[in-house]
Amino acid sequence: MSISWTVYLLVCIIVSNSFAHKSLEDIKYSGALTDLNHRVTHGLQWKTKSAQDLSVLTKNSSEDLMRVVVFNATQCPSLFPSLHSEVASYQKAVDQIVATTLNGIFKGATFGNLSEFVDNFSNRLSGTQELEDAIDYVANQMRNFGYVNVHTEKVRNVPAWKRVFEEAQILTPKRKDLSILGLGSTANTLPLGLVKEALVFNSYSELIANQLKVRGKIVVCNFGGPSGFPLDTIDNGYAEAVTSGALAMLYRSAATFSLYSPHARRANVYYTDGVKKVPIAFLTLEDADLLSRIYARGQKITIYLKINDINGTKSSRNLIGDIVGREKPEEVIVVAGHMDSWDVGQGAQDDGFAIYLALLGTNVLKSLNFIPRRTIRTALWTAEEYGYLGSAAYIKSHRSEMDKVKVALEADYGCLASTGLIFNGKKELGCVLSQVLQMLGTSVNYGLVVQANIYRSDLDNFEEAGIPVVGLNGDDGRYFYFHHTHADTMTAFNTSILDKCLATWTATSYILADLKYSIPRGFDKY
Repeated sequence: MSISWTVYLLVCIIVSNSFAHKSLEDIKYSGALTDLNHRVTHGLQWKTKSAQDLSVLTKNSSEDLMRVVVFNATQCPSLFPSLHSEVASYQKAVDQIVATTLNGIFKGATFGNLSEFVDNFSNRLSGTQELEDAIDYVANQMRNFGYVNVHTEKVRNVPAWKRVFEEAQILTPKRKDLSILGLGSTANTLPLGLVKEALVFNSYSELIANQLKVRGKIVVCNFGGPSGFPLDTIDNGYAEAVTSGALAMLYRSAATFSLYSPHARRANVYYTDGVKKVPIAFLTLEDADLLSRIYARGQKITIYLKINDINGTKSSRNLIGDIVGREKPEEVIVVAGHMDSWDVGQGAQDDGFAIYLALLGTNVLKSLNFIPRRTIRTALWTAEEYGYLGSAAYIKSHRSEMDKVKVALEADYGCLASTGLIFNGKKELGCVLSQVLQMLGTSVNYGLVVQANIYRSDLDNFEEAGIPVVGLNGDDGRYFYFHHTHADTMTAFNTSILDKCLATWTATSYILADLKYSIPRGFDKY
C-alpha cells in the first residue's frame, strides 16, 4: 500500500495532544505503547491549529492540495437529532459485538486466521501464482463463512515483475555490501552491472544545485519528500537527475525506523512520462546515512550495482462476496482490503489483516443474527500496490451500479493500535463514526476521527466516483517500522489489539449498513 504520510503524521500529532495529560499506562493497549516522543518530534515540523481543530496542509505527488482535519463532533446531536438517536439505539448491538470479539468465540480469531493465511501465502506479489492461489484459498473461506455470490473478476494487464538478482556494494573508499531492494518494475542494469562514482545528496535543493555533475554517475538521494517525510515523492529529484545523465538512482528507504531493513515500493511513483527509466532501488536508512557521512568528508565513493529482474504483465482477479441485506439488498456497503503484497515480509500489516477483519466481521454478525438492512459486499482487490489497479477495474466495469454503493470502507492503515477512523463525506458520516467510537468505549478504541481528502489507497478510486469513504486507522507510531519491509510479519501484531480492530470495524460496518438513515453522497468542504 502507498499510505498517505500526511494522514499518518496528523494521527501522530493528534494522539500526542489528546493523551498528553494522561500517564503512559493510560495509553497502553496490551503492550503496544504509543510513541509520543516520535509523534511530537515530527509534529513540530508542521504548522497546526489547536488540538480541537488540528489540521495539516501539504501537496501530494499530483500537485493536489491535501487537507486533513480532526472531525469535531460536539454539535452532532443538535445538528442531526434523529440520526443521533438512531445510532444510539445500537448500543446493545455494539456491546454484543465487543463481547463476542474480545471475550467470546471470536477472541483471537483474527490472529489465528491471519497467521495461517500469511504463513502459507506470503509474498503475494502482483502477477504471481502465489497471489492467485491465495485468492482461491480466501474464496473457499468466504463460501464456508456463508457469503453468497462469491466470485472473481478478471483484471487484465497487471504488472508481473519478479525480483531475481539485485546486488550493490561500495568499492571505494572501503568495500562494504549494501542492502537494497529494487523498486517494483524497475529498469535493469546491463547484465554485468554498473561500476560508477556515486554522488550523495541530502536534500532536493542540494541535488538541483549540483545537477550538472551527475552525468555518468550513480545518484544517492538521502532524503524523502518535503521536509524529509518518506512517502511523499514531489521534489524527489528523479527527473532532474536522469535528464542530466544519471545512470541509476538509489533512494533512502521510505521508513521512519530501520533495523537494516530496506523498503519495497513501485518504481512508477518516481518514473516520469518522457524521462528515461533507469535502475532504481531503496537503500536501508543505515546505508544511506553511511554514504552521506563518507561523501561529506570529501571521499570519492564508487559503487557496484547490478539489478537483473523480470518485467512483464499478466491477468489477475478481484474477489467479491456478499452478505445480502434483509430490506434493501440493492443498496451496498463495500468493505474492502487488498489481496496483493510486496515480496518481502508476509504482507500481514499490508494488507492481510484487512482480509480477515472483513471476513470475520461478517461472521461475527451472522453469529449474533445481525443481518443488516443493506448488503455488505466484501471486495478484496488485486494489484493495489501498483496503483489501486483492481479497485479501478471494478469501478470501471460496474460504473452503472455505483449509485447503489452508499459507503466504501477499506482497512489499509495497519492494526498496531486501535486508534480510530478516517473518512471523507458529509458531516453526517463523521457524526455517525464519532458516535460509534464513543459507544465502543476507550477500552476498545482511542476514539479519534479524522477527515481527509486523499488516502493513497483504493479509497481514492471510490472517492473519485463520488462515494463517501471510511478507513480504519491502526497506527501507534510504528507503522513505518514494518511497512513494505521484511519485518511486515505476524510478530508485529498483538492478538488483543487485532480483536479491538475487529470490534471497531465490525460495529462500524454493521451500523452503516443497517441505519434507516441514508448517508448522503458528496463531500463537505473543510
